[in-house]
Amino acid sequence: MDKNRKIILEGSLVRAILTLAIPIMLNNLIQSLYNLGDAFWVSRIGDVQVAAVNFVWPISFFTISFATGIAVAGAAMISQYIGANKITDANDTAQQLYIFALFFGIIACAFGMIFTPVIVQLMGAKGLLLSESILYLRIIFIQIPFLFMMNIFLAINQAQGDTITPLILNASSAILNIILDPIFIFVFNMGISGAAWATVLSMVPLSLFGIYRLSKGLNYIKIKPYDLRFNLQKMKMLIRIGIPSSLGSSGVAFGFIILFGFVVQYGDSAVAALGIGNRLNSLAFMPAVGVGAALTTITGQNLGANQVERVAKAYRISILLALIFLVMTSSILWFFAPNLVSIFSSTDEVIRHGTFYLRALAMTTWSIAFFNCALGLLNGSGHTLHSMFLDASRLWLIRIPLIIILGNLTSLGATAVWYAISISNLVAAAVAIILVLTGVWKKTKVKDLHILN
Repeated sequence: MDKNRKIILEGSLVRAILTLAIPIMLNNLIQSLYNLGDAFWVSRIGDVQVAAVNFVWPISFFTISFATGIAVAGAAMISQYIGANKITDANDTAQQLYIFALFFGIIACAFGMIFTPVIVQLMGAKGLLLSESILYLRIIFIQIPFLFMMNIFLAINQAQGDTITPLILNASSAILNIILDPIFIFVFNMGISGAAWATVLSMVPLSLFGIYRLSKGLNYIKIKPYDLRFNLQKMKMLIRIGIPSSLGSSGVAFGFIILFGFVVQYGDSAVAALGIGNRLNSLAFMPAVGVGAALTTITGQNLGANQVERVAKAYRISILLALIFLVMTSSILWFFAPNLVSIFSSTDEVIRHGTFYLRALAMTTWSIAFFNCALGLLNGSGHTLHSMFLDASRLWLIRIPLIIILGNLTSLGATAVWYAISISNLVAAAVAIILVLTGVWKKTKVKDLHILN
């Protein structure tokens, strides 16, 4: 039995969770530093440019959300097939995942580049914010097919229990981006478009290398990059399990577009503060994301091996570990909020908004432990419809209605947004606990899992 698989199915659960989660946490840390590096260099141009990068982020997030949902489904299927020792089915699923990402990525890139001006205008951007947003976003769309390829590489490797290789590739991409950012922005004097090109060029080579590694089959899974034949049964199962997750992610992304459209009425400083706060908060809750992602793999492989009680125990341990990490990181957010925001802006209004936002988040960031561990449990078992409900309801049923109510019925201004986001984390955590207690995750959604080949 492969070492990672043996740890996941038979070893200490604390060790299994940390073995998988720590590289994912480091991966997320690198990704966050990657984004913060962009924000830092762009902030040297001006607050409007910082606002522009943050303003269009939900659009690119929306674009990749559909493929991300399919990747979640693919990871769940592959991990369960590996747990059941059905490697041929795991390979077939990975091949279909690659084909989907390739075709959808090309279509999304073309569509996005054509309609960028219309999308940004519909969000309410005007003047310099509009022109800088269009300039940045149109270039960012070029990376979409390669980003899709990287996402499937991450999903396939995570399903196998290999979280080290994705960490190395993401670290390499981040380092390359940090090197290219100041060169393109200042040496070549390209401004915000330089930041966009640095992002694209730091993604492309590593994405291609990831596909190359998968084609060599260095772990369990091997794909054939030039074999674009559809396996109808596997593709239908991918779409059936993946569509709810895709719709959930897309719904969340679209909600962020609405959110930024609402915040823009309070001015560029509020938009900049929201973006800076979100990026810094992503550093704080990354332990919960890492633990939740580790739980996805552990859930998938153990359900594939019919070890339901082991999954339940893994969930309880995951909650405890995530809470320990989040109490520490949210404390750092609270005490150092002004110092952290001032790294990315010297404007008093941005620092004021950003500090209040970070401290509001710090009061409820710990609750993300329950939310992300529930997502890990549901995604790992293939219950993406439930994870879609959990993910989307936090934004559409709680956060946005709260923003509208507080924004219209009080004189809080932009502060209404900061309160609403913080409160929505607590309510979503309660919903997550209820979903887990229903026990729906105990039954896998992969229909041919225990049918002999």
